[in-house]
Amino acid sequence: MENSRFKDTGETIFDFSDCVLVECPRCRGCAKITGNPYKTNPKLVCEMCGLTDILQITSYGDSAEYCGLSLWLKTGCCGNTLWAYNQKHLDFLEGYVSASIRERLPNINQSLASRLPNWIKSAKNRESILKCIIKLKKQLNHK
Repeated sequence: MENSRFKDTGETIFDFSDCVLVECPRCRGCAKITGNPYKTNPKLVCEMCGLTDILQITSYGDSAEYCGLSLWLKTGCCGNTLWAYNQKHLDFLEGYVSASIRERLPNINQSLASRLPNWIKSAKNRESILKCIIKLKKQLNHK
């Protein structure tokens, strides 16, 4: 069996926040939040119902919400909630979870890989998490 390898390059959760997929508060479809929250207030756009809004950052990073809105890509997994901001974040999680060898940068404690919860890092949950990632990818393709 070939060992797959994941190399931590120092990405943080903020590296995946350029376009965050959330549940539209009006139609419950998939909406996008764009904009750098450090420079401007993020903008919500729903292509299904036409809702647009300027948002205030109330939460991000450690939950299944962003700007107070429920993330689009989330599912129950191993007694927890597996969530991702977007396709790029989902691909990152898939690469990390599927790897049998995980290399971390020394003395880097801010990277997303170093901040993942133990249940995601656990090899015993690998199959279940990968099934959930596939489920989220299907949801992403049918938004």
